[in-house]
Amino acid sequence: VNGITRTPDGRGLLVVQSGTGLLFRVDPDSGDTTEVDLGGDTVANGDGMLLEGRTLYVVQNQLNQVAVVQLDRTGTEGTIVDTATDPRFDVPTTVASFADRLYLPNARFGTEPTPTTPYTVVAIRKP
Repeated sequence: VNGITRTPDGRGLLVVQSGTGLLFRVDPDSGDTTEVDLGGDTVANGDGMLLEGRTLYVVQNQLNQVAVVQLDRTGTEGTIVDTATDPRFDVPTTVASFADRLYLPNARFGTEPTPTTPYTVVAIRKP
């Protein structure tokens, strides 16, 4: 699994399995894990996640996009309501929020790292 955040009700955790694109709810006391029902959709290449209210932003690193998932209160069901991308994305891996923007650092996994390789953070308006 990759990204982790809390559920909207604060009683559980959400994690994403990058390879399958499945989202899971984890009981932090028992470790019991159940798949979040996304109505057959997935968040393939899921990486960093950010929860604001009932809106979950899932960075889909290799797809260079962010899935916007509207969750129920308990985080057991959700619907992908939007995706956001930007031509400046170069394998974003996580996400932070400030005011009306999301900030995503580019990991540049396909670029050979050198001491002078530039890395950037891309700001986009929240979808």
